[in-house]
Amino acid sequence: MHRDRFYLSDRIRAYIENAHIKEGERLPSNEELAEQLGVQKGTARAALERLKEEGIVYSVKGVGTFAAKRKILRNMERFESFSEMAQQNGSTVTTKVLSCRVIPAGYTLAEEFGLPPWADITEIVRLRKVDRETAALEISHIPAYLVPELESKPLGGSLYRLLEEEYKIYLIQGKQTMTVRAADEEEAKLLKCSRGDALAVMEMRAFDQDGHKVEYACSLTRGDRCRFTSILRMEA
Repeated sequence: MHRDRFYLSDRIRAYIENAHIKEGERLPSNEELAEQLGVQKGTARAALERLKEEGIVYSVKGVGTFAAKRKILRNMERFESFSEMAQQNGSTVTTKVLSCRVIPAGYTLAEEFGLPPWADITEIVRLRKVDRETAALEISHIPAYLVPELESKPLGGSLYRLLEEEYKIYLIQGKQTMTVRAADEEEAKLLKCSRGDALAVMEMRAFDQDGHKVEYACSLTRGDRCRFTSILRMEA
């Protein structure tokens, strides 16, 4: 029963994510799902309950179960920009640039980039919307000598593409870590969520073709708007 529930919920999720069922569209009833998929009615009900917990579907009492807003699928194995990731999901990304300024590295960023504390760092803070809904707050740091006058460039699109086109910097590798924490008051206001809501915190270090660290970034994504995937392989 446990195994069937997880297997079936994955099948229903794949069905929804492949655009067979759109956001707000009603799913078949428990009885219909059980019949279509060849399982017991209780198994279908348990699978839908699991998807409710994940925010994939929602129920309206006396009406039925419906597909919820599509979540952002972040592949932990692939090195790509937020814009590229969203496009892979068939979503539209819009960006609001909150600030772009040159700041002193200080000890933390100096250690991160191997620079003296008084070195200049360009900091870019951007708010990302996916399908017109606020989804992520991104803060990027790049040594200023690599990107002179970046603040005068168009920052509303893919930052990585801009680095390639304007500065001939090609990022080919990244290292990322993820943690989860509660949103503080300022973050909640920017991300249109409640204080204390879960945020997925992604720290990214991006490297160019010569192995030099170009960017240190932190992305705060609403926990109710994202899912993460990776492939695990057994060591030989």
